[in-house]
Amino acid sequence: MENVPANIWYLPGPMFQYSEDVKALARQAGLKIIDANMVVGRANAAENVPEVTIKAEYIDQGAGERMPTMAELTAARADLLAAHDDLQQREYDLAAERERVVEQARENEAAAIRISEQAAANEAEAKRLRDEAARGGVAQVAGATPTPADKPVKAAKTT
Repeated sequence: MENVPANIWYLPGPMFQYSEDVKALARQAGLKIIDANMVVGRANAAENVPEVTIKAEYIDQGAGERMPTMAELTAARADLLAAHDDLQQREYDLAAERERVVEQARENEAAAIRISEQAAANEAEAKRLRDEAARGGVAQVAGATPTPADKPVKAAKTT
């Protein structure tokens, strides 16, 4: 294994926030700059790095460079809880809608069965009337009308 020199300067970016010319300081010290916000480890970190200061206009502006306040955390928590409550309400509403759709599907299926039975009864009545007409329509010529006893009974509705 090769011995790698400890010449990396882990410095939080952006680099323009510093009062000093950090690139020139790194060159003079023989260091390579790595943005400390972008890496987790600190392998081969240099021990003696130049001191730098952040320009006044950049102090406490970057979210990555300061810890959130308790008020910010509390507000974020309240927002998350509100979003969670909203999500739960939507899930409840969707579950109720699903139940309504399932019940409607059951009712539609029952209606389809009733319609099918009625269609079969109508077809039987139409066949009876065609057969009666084919037998000679004697009753029609004589002026007789069919009695209710001659008609088949319609399918009863089921609920």
